[in-house]
Amino acid sequence: MATTNDPVTNPETTARIARAKSTIDKRQSILFKIKLQDAAGKHVPVYEVANKLVGFLCSAGRYAVCQELSAIVDNFLEKHPGFTIIYISLDTSEEAFNRTMQAHPKWLAIPFNDPIKLDILNEWQTKGVPCLGIYDPIEHEVLTNWGGSCLRFNYDHCFEEWKQGGEGVTFWQMLKGWWYYKAPVGIFKDLTDEELAKNGFPGLEDSSNSSGSSSSSSDDRLESKKDK
Repeated sequence: MATTNDPVTNPETTARIARAKSTIDKRQSILFKIKLQDAAGKHVPVYEVANKLVGFLCSAGRYAVCQELSAIVDNFLEKHPGFTIIYISLDTSEEAFNRTMQAHPKWLAIPFNDPIKLDILNEWQTKGVPCLGIYDPIEHEVLTNWGGSCLRFNYDHCFEEWKQGGEGVTFWQMLKGWWYYKAPVGIFKDLTDEELAKNGFPGLEDSSNSSGSSSSSSDDRLESKKDK
């Protein structure tokens, strides 16, 4: 039985589909420039993803950190039918690319030998893997290139924030998340923000003062390629 959350009948989704049909042909949409395939190698029209939020995942199956993010991405896809992944492969061969796609059958991909993937990586200044860029095809806008951090540190709320045009993660969430991520098991995991501050972790006021500049310049953000 259909519900208001059903992606087919949801009024918000219906409105996005209608708007997508009127905007997808505009030259500024990156979807206009690419070809897509599914895990079986079959062509997929870009119109099938024009009403969804799109995650461009630059990755390579041979790296453990890429495998880690891929598992998180797969779980996220299960919970959010209004989201799709387009894989930009940095695998070493087409055989490796095919193995990656077979391991993640719900992903779409830019064909392995399509040179446009290099244009995208250069345009978005992608310097490491994995990198997950979140793109809104309705607004023709890259919302963030920090999609990996969104999924790691703001998993339950980032999708709704993306739908509202937000980046899906704050500098504070990334900083706190990486503190937790690197801490030994049982250390700092259950402390409040106030207790963290007493242990030398930057307070919310400090992080809010720095977050304004971090949102306007990628140079102020964490540099580790794993953050993405």
